[in-house]
Amino acid sequence: MKKECAVVQDLLVLYEDDVLKEESRRVIEEHIQGCEECMQVYENAGKELPAMEAVSGSSREEQATAANQVMKRLMKMSSQRIVGGLLLIVLIVLIIIVVGENICNNVTETDWGLSSVYLLPTEDISVEELYTLKNGDIYCRLKSDKKVNAWQGMDWGIPGEQLPESTDDAVKELRFLEVKPWERKDWNAFDSVFIFTLERQGTSEKSGASIVQRCREINIYGKTKKDKLTIWEKGQKVEEAPEEIEKEAVRRYFEHGQVVKAIRECEMMGWDDYEEIFEGLYSMVIQTDEGERVFEVGGDSVM
Repeated sequence: MKKECAVVQDLLVLYEDDVLKEESRRVIEEHIQGCEECMQVYENAGKELPAMEAVSGSSREEQATAANQVMKRLMKMSSQRIVGGLLLIVLIVLIIIVVGENICNNVTETDWGLSSVYLLPTEDISVEELYTLKNGDIYCRLKSDKKVNAWQGMDWGIPGEQLPESTDDAVKELRFLEVKPWERKDWNAFDSVFIFTLERQGTSEKSGASIVQRCREINIYGKTKKDKLTIWEKGQKVEEAPEEIEKEAVRRYFEHGQVVKAIRECEMMGWDDYEEIFEGLYSMVIQTDEGERVFEVGGDSVM
């Protein structure tokens, strides 16, 4: 028999005689309702519970006082169990968070952990515009009826063993984090432009040789690795960008700080009036063959 049950059963007589304090009565009643053994003892005894043996030299009131002291100790024990239970629940929740974050990271390969639950599924994303720019970059406008407050891009994802070398297997990935239910409601539906560079050149730190790395695929991922939307892949035929798209792309290069690339794109398009294209941007001073010019710079999603 549990110590708590023994105390409750010993106090049933005082409970029936209604000499316990209200708080003690509630403890007895709550215990009986949750303990099958004590409930059976109480039901079998009914109103014919034997009188509690008087302690030598103790009055009825003294016995009741002693019983109340026992009840206080009993309630203290119950409180300790409640605190212990709460601590156990907190520990379990922490374990769930750690394990859940690890699972989310493994499934989605993202550093957002449990926030991956709010990644936007690819079925909610549409490719509204897709063009090839004069310099070979891919211009893409993505749209969704959902609200997005962040996006994550993996620029030049390259197999580890090929990282410092030339490769044709580079990939680019995008993930979009949807606005959470408790965040502010004044977000606009998602609509944004991305420009992807498909080739870059550099020098190997190990050998000093020139290297060229090319992108073979651009993907959007949702909540899992299987939830993938391919925007572009090597060999895909993409329409050449019209002039207005080229101008928008040049502005975005410039806003992103890629000033030289913006000017070269203008030259490839045969545009000599850079100032007209860059009009309305923050000022930035650059050096050109014709001398010093003042332009502006901001920032946008150019990968």
